[in-house]
Amino acid sequence: MPVELKNKSEDAAPAVASGYYETGSSNLSPLVNTRMADLWRFRDLAKLMVRRDLLGRYKGSLLGSFWPLINPAGHLLLYTFLFSVILKVKFGNTPGTSNFALCLMTGLIPWGAFAESIARSTTVILENPNLVKRVVFPLEILPLVSVISSFIGQGLALLILLVGSILVTGTVHSSLIYVPLISASLLVLTCGISWFLSSFGVFVRDTRHFMSLALSAWMYATPIVYPETALPENFRWLSYVNPMSGIVNDYRRVLLEGLAPDWTRFGIYTAFGVLAWFAGYYFFSKTKKTFIDIM
Repeated sequence: MPVELKNKSEDAAPAVASGYYETGSSNLSPLVNTRMADLWRFRDLAKLMVRRDLLGRYKGSLLGSFWPLINPAGHLLLYTFLFSVILKVKFGNTPGTSNFALCLMTGLIPWGAFAESIARSTTVILENPNLVKRVVFPLEILPLVSVISSFIGQGLALLILLVGSILVTGTVHSSLIYVPLISASLLVLTCGISWFLSSFGVFVRDTRHFMSLALSAWMYATPIVYPETALPENFRWLSYVNPMSGIVNDYRRVLLEGLAPDWTRFGIYTAFGVLAWFAGYYFFSKTKKTFIDIM
C-alpha cells in the first residue's frame, strides 16, 4: 500500500516530486535485505535533488557555477609549479611542464570527485534533520545525490582536460571509449564508501574531521602528483591495495597514452568497489532506523 509523501517544509520540498514510497519487501536476496531496488524507483527524486544541489551550491557567489572549473585549475597551477618547476618531478621520459600538467590533471579530476563526495558524505544526514524525521523519505538517496553532484562538476573539468590533451598531443585516442567504464567503477566505489560514512558520521561526529586528515594522507599515497614508478619497490604493493591508484593509472592510460585499462587492476578495484557498494548500503540500511533517535 503506497504512502503519500506530504510536504511540511521547504527543505523537504523535493520529496513531493518522488510521488509515492512503497513499503513492500525487496526483490533482492534475503542476505542483502537493503531494498536497493528503491534507488531506481526514486530516480526522479534524485534528479530533482541533484539539480537543486548544483544550483544552490554556489548560489550568491561572484563566480557561481565556474567554481567547479576554477578549483581544479587552481590546484593544477599550484601542484605544477611545486612539483614540476621546484621539485623537478617528471612523468615518463617526456620533459616540460605541459606533459606534467596533463598527467597531474588526469589524476586530480577523478580524485577531486572522489574526495569531495567522501568529505560531504560525513555530514549529509546531519545537515538534513527535517528529512530524517520523515519516516517514509528514502534517506539512501542523500549520499547518492552528493556523489552524483560532485561527479557532474568534475565531469566538466574532464572535458577541459580532453581539449587540452588534443591541443598538446594533436591526437584523439580511440581508448577514450573506456572512460565511462573506469568512471562507473569509481562511482560505485565512491557511493559505497559514502553510504558507510554518512551513517557512521551520525554516530561519531568527529568523522568529518578524521576524514579530512585521512583524505590528505590518501591523496599523497595515490600517485597523483608523482608517477607510480617513483614508489620504492618495497612500497609498490600499496598501489594494488589502494583502489584509487589503479583508477588514476587507468585514466592516464586511456586518456593520455592511448592504451586500454590494465585489466588485472581494473578487476581488482572494480571488485573492491562492488564490495564497498553492497557493504556500505547494507550498513546504512541497518542503521538508518536509529538516526531519528540520535538526532
